Amino acid sequence: MVAIVSGQPISRQDMWVHLVESSGSEIFQELLLGLAIQHTISQEKLTEITQEEIDFERNVLLRTLQNNTASNLELLLAERGYGETRLHALCQRNAGLRKLVQQKINVTEASILRMFALIHGPKFPVQIIVTSTLDQASQALKKIRSGERFTTVAATMSIDPSAVRGGIVDPISPGDPLWPTSVRELIQKLDVGECSPPILIEDRWLLITVTDLPTLQVVTLPDVREEMQQLSRLAMEQLEMDQLSKRLRSTTKSNIIDPNIKRALQR
Repeated sequence: MVAIVSGQPISRQDMWVHLVESSGSEIFQELLLGLAIQHTISQEKLTEITQEEIDFERNVLLRTLQNNTASNLELLLAERGYGETRLHALCQRNAGLRKLVQQKINVTEASILRMFALIHGPKFPVQIIVTSTLDQASQALKKIRSGERFTTVAATMSIDPSAVRGGIVDPISPGDPLWPTSVRELIQKLDVGECSPPILIEDRWLLITVTDLPTLQVVTLPDVREEMQQLSRLAMEQLEMDQLSKRLRSTTKSNIIDPNIKRALQR
């Protein structure tokens, strides 16, 4: 029994099906991954995960969720369904994944330079318009070349979430791999205020304009080399951790007995 409401008892079993339907699939996958990580660590005869390593992952998580303090991190995670137990398990999984991949990471001078360019290199302030078809992109470009403001066209024609801001997105670094190479090269060639021709990005068409001169920071690589090396390693480890996580989820076999869990996983 977990509670009594108006004289009526509520048991764990009463709550079970509702909890499984709510987030049973996600929790099961987390537990499966955690066990798979522990099994792999044991197979590879690595040392057990320490509390220090778990605390490190908590700090990484805190830094990842920028503009958050240690106090409101817990509130933010609680809103996403993470209490202390689930948060500890998340940090433990990340610590295990990092332990499994860290020996494979080789931080090169090129990777340090890329990280430096991404963080301290020039960033171009831009606006974008995204459309579903070339015809729509061409119509948008025609309006802009006829004198209509890029902001207005973006607000009325773009299907990107940035449309509500007139197409404004975060400034783009030429070293940012989240943007296609074609975009990163183009922003360095456009004059301020010039609109690009339509660019095909996967199944969407993009128009982009540079709104001002790139921002510059007076930081030299020797000043921040150690930090760039650490950040480069973390980024490379995270990529390997994500890939390993997917492999373990897809290859770990499980025998699911509870029909409620089965239904949750099939949804």
